[in-house]
Amino acid sequence: MILISPYSRQMRNGKDNPKNYPYWKEVVSQLSLEGKKVIQLASENEPPIGANEVKLKLPLRELKNLLEQCDTWAAVDNFWPHFCALSKKPGVVIWGKSDPLIFGYPWNINLLKSRDCLRWNQFDIWESDTFDPKVFFPAYEVIAAIHKILSKKTGSFLA
Repeated sequence: MILISPYSRQMRNGKDNPKNYPYWKEVVSQLSLEGKKVIQLASENEPPIGANEVKLKLPLRELKNLLEQCDTWAAVDNFWPHFCALSKKPGVVIWGKSDPLIFGYPWNINLLKSRDCLRWNQFDIWESDTFDPKVFFPAYEVIAAIHKILSKKTGSFLA
């Protein structure tokens, strides 16, 4: 079972969050073709990504139980990688404009396309930034990172 936490908090200005990875449907589609069970961890009003199941607004205890049961997980820079840090269970974190050297954990596979994509002020509010799909790796790179975790080869990778 692979858990995916695909979205960061909705923006107060209604715009797309710059942290949100745009190719989740392709990732989930490929993993499903491989026979993998994918569960989307979601909040209200988040669009589905094609997972086998969607778990909506779970309490922390249930999230912990799912984390313990899963083979691995993947997420953007949101609550989930920080929650998983408590157990140090490795997963894949997709970074776009936020810096994994500041906000990430070394036991995860940290996918950053380029440090040139990082925003200048890492501590500014996200409403001051814009969504740009070009800052993210394509789906096949995320799938390869998930396979790496599943094969028990872990590490931190900054491109």
